[in-house]
Order: sequence, then C-alpha cells, then structure tokens
Amino acid sequence: MLKFAPIVILLAAAAPASAQAPAAQSAAKPQVNPLDRIVCRTEEGLGSRLNRKKVCMTMREWKDQADDSRNATERMQQMHSDQMKPDG
Repeated sequence: MLKFAPIVILLAAAAPASAQAPAAQSAAKPQVNPLDRIVCRTEEGLGSRLNRKKVCMTMREWKDQADDSRNATERMQQMHSDQMKPDG
C-alpha cells in the first residue's frame, strides 16, 4: 500500500494544475480584429458649420466608404478625361 502513496500524491498534485489550465485560457481576452473596432467621427453638414452630426462605424465600414469614394472620384475623372480628348 505504501508503494502507491507517491503515485497518489503526484496525481493529486497534478489534478489542480490541469484543472486551472482551461480556466486560465478561458479568462484570456479573445482576439478582436482591429477592423471591427468602432470609431466615431463628427461630420459637418452642408450649408452650416452648426450642422454637425456624430457618425459611428467600424474601421472596416470607414475603409469601405473611403474606397467607394475614391473609386467614384477616379471614375468621374476618367469619364471627364475621355470627354476632353479630341476626336481623331
């Protein structure tokens, strides 16, 4: 019976350590994508400096909006330069 005592002690000592490992992992913060972070900006309305409103979107939405605006501007510039070319 005494020869099993060291094994029992080792198992008893290891049990709390293994029980704490999942708890420590679950307590850690989950990884959050920086593009999912919400950012608020104040935008001025047309016609008045007093016409301001707060707009909140995720970084992904702000990036998509900027990309859409840039693409629209490039299309308009391309159309304008195509119209200005002399017919040859």
